[in-house]
Amino acid sequence: MDHNTHDHSHAAHGPSPGEGKPRGGHRLGWVLAVNAGFMLLEAVGGYLANSLALLADAGHMLTDVAALALALAVARLGRQPATPRRTFGLLRAEVMGAFINGASLVILVGFIFYEAWQRFGTQAEVDGPLMLAVATAGLLVNGGSVWLLARNRSEDLNLHAAFLHMAADTLGSLGAIVAGVIVWRTGWTPIDPIVSVFIGALILWSSLGLLRQTMNILLEATPAHIDYQEVRHALESLEHVAAVHDLHIWTIASGIPALSVHLTLAPDCSSTTHWQLCLRHAQDMLRERFGIVHSTLQLEPPGHARDDRVI
Repeated sequence: MDHNTHDHSHAAHGPSPGEGKPRGGHRLGWVLAVNAGFMLLEAVGGYLANSLALLADAGHMLTDVAALALALAVARLGRQPATPRRTFGLLRAEVMGAFINGASLVILVGFIFYEAWQRFGTQAEVDGPLMLAVATAGLLVNGGSVWLLARNRSEDLNLHAAFLHMAADTLGSLGAIVAGVIVWRTGWTPIDPIVSVFIGALILWSSLGLLRQTMNILLEATPAHIDYQEVRHALESLEHVAAVHDLHIWTIASGIPALSVHLTLAPDCSSTTHWQLCLRHAQDMLRERFGIVHSTLQLEPPGHARDDRVI
């Protein structure tokens, strides 16, 4: 290896970003179509029944539809080839869309909480039987969606997020059913805004988690499932690696961790072609132990002059 040449080597013949991302199946398309149709039905039913709980659940279903549409869009965008201007393709479109989606959820929750506060202490006219009928239909739709997505939820982070959205919406439908039964049997309408607050809290919980996840990606944070110090120690423990510096681990898009690092090799390795085997061992270890397929390793001989600026 030429001591004066930096060797930027990527995982040997590994996939480029986006190539390994699952493409999602027809199940996601069916779930999207069914939920979009029922969302409109629930919104109309909530308006006719004057039920804030149903309207809040319809708002939650809107977030589900957005999440499902985003997952389908990302599956298509992720297959777009990289260009000289966009060297990672359009993978970050997923992150930007998810961030906007999460921020809009917080605004939606604010409107739900405000309307619930306005209804507390007032006697609103709520059609209990209609509310119960629409909520029951919603439970069937959401439960069916959870069943369809459960089998594939581990394939991709977007599918898993869609599954969690639908699971939370199923709980929202259960809450609306409880409120419908209480209003129908007792006429106690305050249960409607109470349930709407519960549904709003579910939306807020999922949206804050989404915002935190997307912010970590945008800020190039180390992925939550990867221990930075463990990776560093694993690299330092490799035979013929004398030192590790400038280690960076980040996420290109959900499910695609990336790594770059400078490795100082021992003299007996850097002075021969054995450095190629050292490179392969490091790449294999990162892929098999930490699931990091896209890695950039710069191998340096002892005493190599380096830029002291810390990034």
